[in-house]
Amino acid sequence: MIAGWLHDVASITDYRLYELHHVHGAQMAYDILKGYGYDARKIPLVQECIKKHRGSVNLEKNSLEELCVADADAISHFDSIPDLLYLAYVQKGMGIEEGKEFVKEKLKRSFQKLSPESQKYYRSKFQKVMEVLN
Repeated sequence: MIAGWLHDVASITDYRLYELHHVHGAQMAYDILKGYGYDARKIPLVQECIKKHRGSVNLEKNSLEELCVADADAISHFDSIPDLLYLAYVQKGMGIEEGKEFVKEKLKRSFQKLSPESQKYYRSKFQKVMEVLN
């Protein structure tokens, strides 16, 4: 749960860290958790979840927790279409078609990142979102 809360801390704190936010976020999580006296044996487990949550960085998930954080991150994109459109059109200044393709590709990567079990469960939602964007 803590890794879920902290997985995007670097990109939220400083968007310039976005490209490597999984790496920076893991270090930030260490500092935060250590500062709060969190169990030192568990901090590396949280860090691994954060490091491996990104769809664009395909790292093997070695624990159920790593898989859950990565799946939850990807699944959240299917419920955040307005946020993704805002990112494309307002923050990145893309045109209509370019922005639409940006969002579609992000969602495709998110779906492909899901575990096979989650893909089965979310296939219908993914397909419906893609129909709307087409």
